[in-house]
Amino acid sequence: MKVAIITLCVNNNYGNRLQNYALQKFLSIYVETVDTIWFEKNHYLPELPTWNWKLILKCILRWKNTYINFKYNYVKDCIREYNIKKFSNKYIKIKYDYKIRNNLNEEYDYFIVGSDQVWNPHYKQYYDEKFLKFADKKKRISYAASFGVTDIDNIKTKKIFKDNLTDMEYISVREVAGAKLIENLIGREVPVVVDPTILLPKEEWKKIKMAPEWYNGEKYILTYFLGNPSSIIENIAKKNNWKIYNLMDKNNFDLYTSRVEEFVYLIDHAQLVATDSFHACVFSILMNTPFLVVNRQQKGVADMTSRIDTLMELFGYQDRYIINGECKLSDEEILHMDFSNVKSIQEREIARSTAYIKKALNLK
Repeated sequence: MKVAIITLCVNNNYGNRLQNYALQKFLSIYVETVDTIWFEKNHYLPELPTWNWKLILKCILRWKNTYINFKYNYVKDCIREYNIKKFSNKYIKIKYDYKIRNNLNEEYDYFIVGSDQVWNPHYKQYYDEKFLKFADKKKRISYAASFGVTDIDNIKTKKIFKDNLTDMEYISVREVAGAKLIENLIGREVPVVVDPTILLPKEEWKKIKMAPEWYNGEKYILTYFLGNPSSIIENIAKKNNWKIYNLMDKNNFDLYTSRVEEFVYLIDHAQLVATDSFHACVFSILMNTPFLVVNRQQKGVADMTSRIDTLMELFGYQDRYIINGECKLSDEEILHMDFSNVKSIQEREIARSTAYIKKALNLK
């Protein structure tokens, strides 16, 4: 049997590459061939702004700022994405097909779209690809697909989603909010399954982790979000004489350009992780690393926390939030988490997800 995966085509996000790898590895247990179809032509270079005469004039008048931004920001982004791309090249079987061919449907028995936020209405459209319109209806499957939002406001977009979801044979989503959204759109109840990264045990992830060359064994708190850490994180670091490593700090070249394998290692060896990243939460749970979820609740910004909310409810960690700089837990409670139920919950969810995949792929 041959199966193709359709997911977000990006090399700028650790979680996206890790979920792609995990789904491929898990599916390979049951089918002979698993390919990822890379349909978006972006290579590893970050996107540059669309040039027009106003932007050109602005760059000329502020050429020093333009040069500094290019040298210290764009170049670092290129190196970061190149390092992430190396993970894809090494671990993921990718077929580059920038314009989905009409005969692609004939090459595979099934197509699986997911996981990650493949159905986020705020992302680039690519509706034909993300809803598998090029494939026979009976071949269309979603696994742990995510909307990233709780509602679709635009009437035109809502109709597109409604029409495309109706034509999909098997649908599963990653969040409870996504299941409710689909029920509201097409009146259909769909299962909520775990992200592919949870389908692999801790031991499998330890096989790919890699220690950064610059790391010398010191204790640290790892942060992975935009903005400054809260006073809670700073106070814990100060009390314990730990460093704070911020993966989004462009002033720290080594950290900002970390490889995917180093991302896993840094979470595994941290004393504490503070993040607003879904996959940083997942790997903290899998590696049994204490963590906190940073929720800024910004006004005017779409609420994209539903994916983390479902994860926290699944493992019973609803109290691990920093909301607007405040956390209800004491320092002792923050640093000493109970991970005793993680393995049993993970095994249960793997069984549920396996049953769904076997049914969708018509496997005995």
